[in-house]
Amino acid sequence: MPSRARQYGVLAIICLSTPLALGVETVLRRVMMPPDFEAVRAWLSPTLTPWAWATVPLTAVATGLGWWLLRVLKRRELNKRRPGLTESEARARAEFEALMLSTSAPQVPAVMATMLFMMGASLVPVLVAMGVAMLGVLSLGLAVGRGA
Repeated sequence: MPSRARQYGVLAIICLSTPLALGVETVLRRVMMPPDFEAVRAWLSPTLTPWAWATVPLTAVATGLGWWLLRVLKRRELNKRRPGLTESEARARAEFEALMLSTSAPQVPAVMATMLFMMGASLVPVLVAMGVAMLGVLSLGLAVGRGA
């Protein structure tokens, strides 16, 4: 079973995965795309930026979905009979597995925002969506950390 320190380390990696994806995407786009692509992005920006802003509340709603998933998945994992595990080990495993799955919910809209940025949306709504997603992931991790 993962220790609390390892669990928080994994949580930090999950939390930073979306901003890292944005960074990798930006570097690859600048290296691999032709210069004309920036003109296409500028042309698409007024159309895509409102959609990027729409990912901000969507990320907040997805965080709520993540909270619901955390409870459901944890309960489902606790109902499984796992021979050879003590009750505390089974609870720790259930919490960890539920956390790994539920933290995906707030990240999906943030990844969508990253894709919109790649196509020309403004960076500001993308960063806001990522911030909301990071807070959502942290809230899920802290809930598991205090035994919710």
